[in-house]
Amino acid sequence: MVAVPHRDMSRPGPAAVRVAVVDDSVVVRGLLSRWLGETAGVEVVGTYRSGREIIDALPGAAPRIILLDLDMPDMDGLTALPLILAKSPDSRVIVVSSLSVHGAELTMRSLMKGATDYLPKPSNHREVSTSADFRQALIAKVLAVGGVRALPRQSPVPTARPVVPTARSPFSTHSPVARPTPASPVASFRPAPPTALAADRSGGPRLRPFERTRPKLVVIGASTGGPQALVLVLAKMRPALARVPIVIAQHMPPIFGAIFASHLKQHAGLPAAEAVDGKPLMPGTIYLAPGGCHTVVRKKPDGQYVMAMLPSEARGPWRPSIDLLFSSAAESYGNEALAIALTGMGRDGTEGATHLARRGANVVVQDEASSVVWGIPGSIAEAGLANALLPPEKLGELAVALLEGNVP
Repeated sequence: MVAVPHRDMSRPGPAAVRVAVVDDSVVVRGLLSRWLGETAGVEVVGTYRSGREIIDALPGAAPRIILLDLDMPDMDGLTALPLILAKSPDSRVIVVSSLSVHGAELTMRSLMKGATDYLPKPSNHREVSTSADFRQALIAKVLAVGGVRALPRQSPVPTARPVVPTARSPFSTHSPVARPTPASPVASFRPAPPTALAADRSGGPRLRPFERTRPKLVVIGASTGGPQALVLVLAKMRPALARVPIVIAQHMPPIFGAIFASHLKQHAGLPAAEAVDGKPLMPGTIYLAPGGCHTVVRKKPDGQYVMAMLPSEARGPWRPSIDLLFSSAAESYGNEALAIALTGMGRDGTEGATHLARRGANVVVQDEASSVVWGIPGSIAEAGLANALLPPEKLGELAVALLEGNVP
């Protein structure tokens, strides 16, 4: 069987998101290419049955997005990934993999090697062909990831930019299919007077002035593209990580939690584990909110800070919820919390950032240029809640400065 190029001449033009499908199953290749071919703004430029076939087609095929299966003959996806990125550095690779334990480990390794995001794939052809949830997730992911420009090799310190619209679909593949409930309006938040705001001359989002309180807790929220961004942030935070506990809400299925925590431990050089209900928060430890439920922080009557788990029904489709984590940090730590919002689809985190800002806590967000999808950080910036907009490496350096009491 040979690679099959596709060209939909009914939707030519630079606006179309060019997609290549790589899977050893002819059924999966056919379904994915048909669904995407029926989607306005998407052009399927080819289907391939192995990693070697897509590598041979690059860079000529010039796909914006490559949907990559991991378990394939001839050359598997994990082996092919770095070769794909070397030949087509502007392409975004979305791993489409099963949710077995083995598949989750391979997927996490692919994210650490440069894959942009992942999409859980049903376990058999029948489920793939009949799952409306999977089809909806696929289309939403392609439109969201394909709607932004390629990441720069070296992330410069950017100027603030006008907020771009968030993903066309509110569905996140990291959570069960549901329509998110509207976030509480942020209009009730009253920012500092205009004279105190650092407005970008290009008309970008206004930034809040920094508060001078040294943080005693760091909370981080992320979704699409988050694993890579988190590693970059934590690597730069290494000099100050031992000072405070760090709690992370990354949208992902439950099976990924322990695996991702292990990778964070390896890259950060500190203890990292999934959060456990009732466990005290300890400085120098990274706590990852488990998928499928929500993690919050609480202050007990004796002054001890602990983690608490809430049922998944407590808030919308995002599991874990960044809003709930940020809001609980505001309630428990007040202005002694530092929040970092990284790349991701949707608005999760904006309501929580509102509560943090009201309590005088600093909220710093990833800039548009380095974000895979500027939904979560862009929404917070648009609401006037951010103190800084920076790429992940600079956010990590800024966090160190704040933890050491050096306010910009």
